[in-house]
Amino acid sequence: MYCRLGNVSGWGNRRFISLYIRKQAELYLIIPSISVKLQAKKSFWKHSILDTPLDTIPQLFTHAANSYGESKIYGADETFSYRNLELEARRIAQGLTQLGVGPGDRVGFWLPNIKAYIGLLGACGHLGAIAVAMNTRFRKAEIEDVIRRVEPKVIAFVSNIGSANNIDIMNEVDSKLLSKCSALIQCDGEKVADISHANVRAYETLRLAEPIKSSLGEPQSPFCIFNTSGTTSLPKFVLHNQQQVARHSIEVMELLKMKETDTMVLQSLPFCGVFGFIFLLSSVSAGAPFVMPPIFEAKSCAKQLMDFKVTHVAGGDDMFFRLLQEGEALSQTKASPFPALKYCPYASFNSALADFPSTAVERGIPLIAPFGMSEVFSFFSLRHADDPLERKTLGGGFPVNKEAKVRVRDPETGSLLGHEEEGELEVWSPNIFVGYYGDEASTKAAFTDDGFLKTGDLGTTCSDGSFNYLGRMGDVLRLGGFLVNPLEIETFLCKHKVINDAQVVAVPTEKGNKPVAFILREEGAQLDENEIIAYCKRGLAGFKVPICVVEIAKFPTTPSPNGTKIQKSTLRKLAIERLEQV
Repeated sequence: MYCRLGNVSGWGNRRFISLYIRKQAELYLIIPSISVKLQAKKSFWKHSILDTPLDTIPQLFTHAANSYGESKIYGADETFSYRNLELEARRIAQGLTQLGVGPGDRVGFWLPNIKAYIGLLGACGHLGAIAVAMNTRFRKAEIEDVIRRVEPKVIAFVSNIGSANNIDIMNEVDSKLLSKCSALIQCDGEKVADISHANVRAYETLRLAEPIKSSLGEPQSPFCIFNTSGTTSLPKFVLHNQQQVARHSIEVMELLKMKETDTMVLQSLPFCGVFGFIFLLSSVSAGAPFVMPPIFEAKSCAKQLMDFKVTHVAGGDDMFFRLLQEGEALSQTKASPFPALKYCPYASFNSALADFPSTAVERGIPLIAPFGMSEVFSFFSLRHADDPLERKTLGGGFPVNKEAKVRVRDPETGSLLGHEEEGELEVWSPNIFVGYYGDEASTKAAFTDDGFLKTGDLGTTCSDGSFNYLGRMGDVLRLGGFLVNPLEIETFLCKHKVINDAQVVAVPTEKGNKPVAFILREEGAQLDENEIIAYCKRGLAGFKVPICVVEIAKFPTTPSPNGTKIQKSTLRKLAIERLEQV
């Protein structure tokens, strides 16, 4: 099974471990991505502000401690420094070794944004262990899936996340699966919980260990796993190594101009998602002070934006919309409730908020769109801050890594396309993921023969070296012989006075593919299907007009770290069923 790393006896011998990790890296050469990745040159570093390359997570933490030791991190219950964080990571690393954690072992992170999350990340870096991100919204089925397929040696958790009782959830997990973990690490509470068939240890006891003296993590050491959303199949587990994470964090830090002075970051995105994860480690790379609420709450986060004079915050359009609402209420002004903001990378998730970016920019929120996915991190590319609004808020932009490449291929003919021609985006970068953990077949299928990642996204390239992201290929509609981004139709529908939100899919008919619209109506409004279709006919090309409009109580969704994703595949099935009834 691909990249299934086991325990290593005698792992305390540093030379032995170095050889072990190198041998594991050699196994990766069967994966197309690595054959390309090894071509990366030292030129990566010629644009870096750092004097010495930082190629491992321990190097990032140590650099932050030595260079920005007293820079502060403001958690919910305590304030601590980068120097304190580095010491904690080394203590936790020693504590984990006492639980049998060594190079290649997996450590589950079922945690909100707390100090323990960062301390455990640093510890995994020191040990050459793999941090497995577990969505804070995971429940019994998802936790069992992680244990079954990834086999974490330990899982770190807290008693509660929001209203969820995680102890009760753990007690519901299959006891045979849970017993495969050598320990559960409880990161809150004065005493450990009683969880059947599990060895529960307190995080505080790990902090008492003597700091580990030497790090076992190397640039090619597997370091972190993120799961895909699994909207059309079982989630896949995306694996990155330490060098990929460290270098990308520095790239983002430099591009967003994070630094120890004149920077304050709000870490409101969950660390269990690749967006929040890289935003966190970019702050660490810069030694930048940051505020760290455990979970996102709009009102409290809006207040922190004001009180701490936050300069950098990242999130989705829903998050920024709620922050602006709360900020205007708190400041009692619509001018600019967050005047200190300088950089606000954001992702568009909600078609009902298509007009929000212009409002946000008017209110002093400098939104800027990146492009990313778990396989290439959340900041594969970024728009220029001085771009016009309509361009700055369009996904895509210029690759963050100077060596990265983007091209477009016709999904039907397989031919590479020129600038401004729409097709599937294929990307390459030195920091593309190692592979899908435990799934060699999917890993090979994800890459072209020459090592480019097939993103599954629709886009175009531009003559200036940038590219445009237009939507997911699986979501793109082929209507009337044209490729149509469903967002175009959804945005138009949401402008209707009775429609609160809309999702559009295409279904096959005797007359070709036709769009079907699913509608959430405004409370108290009356929906007239014929009137909605007539409205679309007045404003859209005929092939874009839905053949039927279906009112739905709520959209089917699947959880993701940054919120929820609409299950388009489920909507397509519902649309076909609806047409069969007509």
